[in-house]
Order: sequence, then C-alpha cells, then structure tokens
Amino acid sequence: MPESLGIVMVGCGGIARSHAFALTKVENARLIASVDVDEAAAIRFRDRFGFETYSTDLDEVLARDDVDAVIITTSSKSHGPLILKSLEAGKHVLVQKPMTASVEESREALALAERKGLKLMVSFFELFLPPVERAREIIEAGLIGDPFLFKAIMAWHTPDVTSGWRFNPALAGGGVILDGNVHHVANALYLLGDPKIESVYAEYAALTADIEVEDTAVILIRTDKAILEISGSNRLQEPGGATTAFKDTWQVFGTKGTIQWDSAARPTFRVFTSEESAMDPLLANGWVSPKLPVMAADHREFSMHINGEESPWVPEHQHFVDACLNDTPVRSDGHFGLKTQLILDAAYRSGSEGRKLTLEQAQEAR
Repeated sequence: MPESLGIVMVGCGGIARSHAFALTKVENARLIASVDVDEAAAIRFRDRFGFETYSTDLDEVLARDDVDAVIITTSSKSHGPLILKSLEAGKHVLVQKPMTASVEESREALALAERKGLKLMVSFFELFLPPVERAREIIEAGLIGDPFLFKAIMAWHTPDVTSGWRFNPALAGGGVILDGNVHHVANALYLLGDPKIESVYAEYAALTADIEVEDTAVILIRTDKAILEISGSNRLQEPGGATTAFKDTWQVFGTKGTIQWDSAARPTFRVFTSEESAMDPLLANGWVSPKLPVMAADHREFSMHINGEESPWVPEHQHFVDACLNDTPVRSDGHFGLKTQLILDAAYRSGSEGRKLTLEQAQEAR
C-alpha cells in the first residue's frame, strides 16, 4: 500500500480554497498540481497551498504516474466530462457537488468508476459536519423516535446576477436547485438512512431577476416513512447567517423529539427528546446541546455558511485519501451521487409539468 496519495486539483476558484486548505492538513496527501484554464489562478494556488507544480493542461498532468486522484472543483456543468476524463486515465475522483449536471452523465460516471475499480466520491461536505454525524447517531439510537418530517433551507444573497457562473446555464447547468438544494437532499438521505423515494414535487422560478435559471425553489419529497421539505434561494436578503450572506438550517422531527441545526446559531446544534433513557433529570424535557468533537484550531477553514469550529473540510478529505489508499468505501459514493441527481432531475421535471412524479416517471420519455 502506498504511503501517500498523489492529488491534482482541477479548478482554482472560490470553493477550491476550502478543498486545497484541507489537503494541506492531510499528512498522507501529496499535492502534485493545481490545474486551471486561467494560468494565473493555477499559479496562485501553487504558491498559496504548496502544490508541487501547476498547469493549464489537464491531459498532461493526468499522464503522470505519480498522480493517483483528481479533485474537481469547477463549475457544475463541467463536472461530467472532467470525471470521465479522470477515470479514463485511471485516477480516483472527488468531485464538488453536484456529481454532474444530468442523470445521464451521472450514470455514465458511475458505470465507468465501477468498471475501472476506482473511487468516485461526491463532495457533500456537510455530511462531515460534527452535528450531522452526531444527529445520525442519535436518530439510529432511536432517541427521537421515528423521523417523519425533515425541513431545511439553504439561501444566500448574490447581489449581481450578471457576474459569476451560477446564473449562466452554460456553466451552472441549473440554478439554486442544482447548486444549493442539493446539499439538503444529501443531508436528508444520509440522516434518514437512505430512504425509499416515493414521489417528488417542486415549484421553482426566476422571481427576482431576468435570468435563465431558477433563483428560488421548494421541493417536497415523499419517502416511505417521512416527508422532506427543502427550499432555497440565491437572492435572499436577510442578515444573520454565519455571515450576512447565508442562511443554512435543517430540522428532523421524530415521534419522540426533534433535532435542529442552524449555522447562524451558537450553539448550532440542539436536540429535544422525550426518551427517558436519554434525559438528564436536571433538564427535564428541555432542549439540550450535545457535546461535539473539538476541531483543532488550525483545521478550522473559513467557509461562507458554516461555523468554523465545526469545519467539515479536513475530515472529508482525510476520509477520501484513506479510502483510496486502503480501498475502503467512501461515504457519498457514485450511487449516492446518482440518487441525489435523480431527485433533482425529478424536481426540475415536476416543476415544469406542474405535477408530482416518481423517480421512474421523471425518467420516462427522455
């Protein structure tokens, strides 16, 4: 087994900073090259994070024998082609969410990863938040009973829709559903133990500006045991997030209690339960804030909408590197990424047709 994993990062923009920072804290990660079509951006990443070299030519870098894995942090529409190129070159892949911009690309990427025997992991980084991990443990222990409702919102304010890639369908592939709601779809699937999806209904539109992608959306997902309500907007103007730009919360309601997480609150994580075995007699039936692991100070990367003390970035990248080196499963693999993509695709089709759909109906007549 090799002692380190040789890594290339493709895309040296905003979110890539958190990925690159995390890699500098993973001792068995070797940062070989930063790659971007913008040479200046690639050079900045090399100098800032200590990559051994930089390049504007991904094919040239993929030909290197010491490159074992590729981390893709480009805009959403480019994910599919870059995944396929990297897997064809025999490299493991960690790709920023969403896995791809279409179900067809996700299926192709998953099939190729399995055929090549390579890791394909989607960076749903919130799954590595200590509150998310603890919430899953609490749910699995039955301390809030049977979950029956999941409610979440992720929203932020983008003041200028003429700048940036998120409002350009050629780069983004979709709007806030593909870029924001996807996080909470993944959170719900993880927290509720990969539930069976029975139907999806969505409403979405460009409500605040003349743009070609949706800026506001609500998705209702019926599972075999619970209802999920997931909403978002990338035009919200509301102070009070982890910065003034973001609002990120979720709640899980069960038959014996409730779990809630709010990135803007301190503490962010609270639990209420009527389960006697879990209650502190001094607190009676009140809310409690379970203790969470203490994140090392030098691992607390700044993120626009996450409490730095709960930073998920280093644990996520350590998990990916260890999985590649030890051939162990990854938390959000290609199957998980495809399921989220199927749900998003059903949401888009539901909104365009004005009716709820099963995942199978959403794929008919494609």
